[in-house]
Amino acid sequence: MQLDPIYREVPRLRAGSAESMAHLESQGFVVIAGALSPDETAQALDLTWDYLEALGTGIDRHDPATWDDDRWPVAVHGGIIPSQGIGHSAAQWFIRAVPDVKRSFAAVWDDDDLLVSFDGMALWRPTAVNPGWRTNRGGSWLHIDQHPIGRPGFHCVQGLVSLLPSSPSTGGNVIIPGSHKLFESIPNLYTERLSRIDSGIDHFRFPIDDPLLALTPPIMPHIEAGDLLLWDSRTVHCSSPAIDAEGDPRTGLLRAASLVCMMPRSRSNASVIARRRDALASRTSTTNWSDRFIDADQFPQILAEAGRSFVLPPIPQLSPEQDALVG
Repeated sequence: MQLDPIYREVPRLRAGSAESMAHLESQGFVVIAGALSPDETAQALDLTWDYLEALGTGIDRHDPATWDDDRWPVAVHGGIIPSQGIGHSAAQWFIRAVPDVKRSFAAVWDDDDLLVSFDGMALWRPTAVNPGWRTNRGGSWLHIDQHPIGRPGFHCVQGLVSLLPSSPSTGGNVIIPGSHKLFESIPNLYTERLSRIDSGIDHFRFPIDDPLLALTPPIMPHIEAGDLLLWDSRTVHCSSPAIDAEGDPRTGLLRAASLVCMMPRSRSNASVIARRRDALASRTSTTNWSDRFIDADQFPQILAEAGRSFVLPPIPQLSPEQDALVG
């Protein structure tokens, strides 16, 4: 049995609204409409290309022939670029400062004193140019980003701002609606599989095409450019390439998405905040968690490519509002 998502239109709700929070609570995810305006979205995409071209590898935004693996920054599952300074790129800091992004997370926590993750981006190159750029199929890596024993209960809502619209021929995020409600049953259903994962590792991957997950079919929600997708870390999710057999003929990026997560400062501590401060100078990226410091530059896939050379972005010069998000 192959577990593939169904593309679906879903409600697109206003940032900070009671309706958006009710949808998040009941379904485990919500799409926030137009968190970035069209002009802000265009600027963020332009800054993303500025980052890529400044890596010093020869990437040219106008020439897909320069986007191959020997020049592209190292990517992990789902075409996510987690390192090479991207967490402190001008694009990422620009997006974090857009008011509706913070407003959405403030509504989650009923708290606007927040710290932001130093996450990377998902950048999908066109498979019409090179079929080898196709990302991992959704049924092969459905997961949650919270250890069922190490972090019981509600702990985090993750986010992603899409800079391009999704469609069945581009692919995009995959969600199993309501699956956050199954979180407490995971230790009983997957005892042996969970026993192999340290309780401090906040990533649990389900078996490929797991028949238990087919009881509620996964969906690929439609997202417009500028929308913010929020999801509970207990919600089963991943991303998947095109589900349209013809794929997308475009020769530009199929997907450009900023990973962003905000959690209350009160959940962090002085030691973590000190490391976050140091991360600005070193341009160190992190995972979604801001209550502890997880260095994305130490991912095995990144260390395996340690011989490659990239020019890091300059040390970010932050506004007072952005600086407050560091700690």
